[in-house]
Parts: sequence; C-alpha cells; structure tokens
Amino acid sequence: PLRYMDQPSKDGASKDSWYSGLGGLDVHYSSGPANHFFYLLSEGSGAKVINGVSYNSPTADGLPVTGIGRDKALQIWYRALTTKFTSTTNYASARTGTLAAAGELYGTTSAEYKAVQDAWAAIAVGSRSGGGGGTGTSYESSTPVSIPDNGPAVTSSITVSGRTGNAPSNLQVTPNISHTWRGDLVIDLVGPSGTSYRLKNFSSSDSADDVTDTYTVNASSESANGTWKLKVQDQAAQDVGTINGWTLTFP
Repeated sequence: PLRYMDQPSKDGASKDSWYSGLGGLDVHYSSGPANHFFYLLSEGSGAKVINGVSYNSPTADGLPVTGIGRDKALQIWYRALTTKFTSTTNYASARTGTLAAAGELYGTTSAEYKAVQDAWAAIAVGSRSGGGGGTGTSYESSTPVSIPDNGPAVTSSITVSGRTGNAPSNLQVTPNISHTWRGDLVIDLVGPSGTSYRLKNFSSSDSADDVTDTYTVNASSESANGTWKLKVQDQAAQDVGTINGWTLTFP
C-alpha cells in the first residue's frame, strides 16, 4: 500500500499522531494523523482482520477506541469538510468541526459524538469523552463566533451542571481560535460569578496565526456549576478571525 491508515508510520515517513512539529513535514506525511483518526473512528483500535487483511491500530494515549463504522464516519467527515472546514483549518479546528458535524447529525450526547472525541484524543488532539486517560471531564462549545476587527469583545458560553463544590485550582481552558496576527487578541475566561481571568494579553509582536494553547486557571473561588464564558477582543486593525469553539476541562 501507498499509505497505511491503521498505522500511518508503517510507510516509514507518515506520523501516527499530532505533535508540535507536524507542520514542518511534507503534507503527504503530516496528513497521517488525520488518516489515522478516520480509521480509528471507522474501525476502532487494536488488532482485527477486515476482508482477510490484518490491521493493528495503536493509540497515542494507550486507551481503546470503539469504531462507529465507515458509513457514519464518512457522513461526519463529509459534513465537516463541506460545511465547517476552511483553507486554514488545522488539527484543532478539524476536531471542532467534526464534533460540530457529529452533534448536528447524531446529537452531542450520542455514542457517535463521543467516538469522535475519543478518536481525536487517540491521535493526541484534545481530550477523551468523559475524561478518560486522566485528562478530566471536558465541556465543549463548537458554535462559531465571529471576532470583529478592532471592535468590541465577543463571548462564547459553556454551561456546566451536575458538579459539586467549587471549580479546581487547575481548571484548563483550551480555545480554538482562527485569527491572523494573534497578538491582536486579548482573551479572558469569565466565571459564573462574573469574575474575569486573563488568559492572553495583547502583543504587538506576536504575528503568528491562531490560538489553540491550553491555559490553566486557578478558579477555586468559583462555583463549578454555572455559565462560563470565553471572552475575546481584537484590539488592533486589519485582521479578523473566529472563535471556532473552546473546551473547559475539570482535571
């Protein structure tokens, strides 16, 4: 075979999972993790025989993935590809797009939606459904919000319920923001009490694109339950962007 989707690295150059240096590879090889994601979502992890061919698909976190079948996987990927992805979609944005597509097709509490989370986590993109693998319990918004150029702040909300006590001192916030010259952006987490926690300051020298880093916030004075908001403001002219989504993780 020219490519191996169950374990892309078997061709000697493709990568099985995402890592920070992936963008420096030839695109034929940096697409390996996406191929791996689709295999895992379709067929699941581990050893199996399909049409007389043996496969053995590993996962980055060592945890299993249960596949949902090729038909459902292709419906999710096609919907994301045609309605969510753009020419600048990266791996983090692809995760958000496929989750949005899965939510629209099958619901956000469905096995299909959770399988998308797990398949991405298995190639080191995002966290598992239900906090598997010690990454905690995640709550996610996949509703896009446009960021106006040099304009007022915009927010995206996540409602947390069913938890007891206060939020942790190591609450994790992972924005998925597409924006050229990301230094224009100021980003805050706003807790249920209305208190703001600064995640990212303005920087006139930060010309890189997009914000997908995970930030840790001491939110122990906040009730865990309630509406949390990601607040983003563009404070300089000429560049616009979008909050593709964001994740709030309770370790």
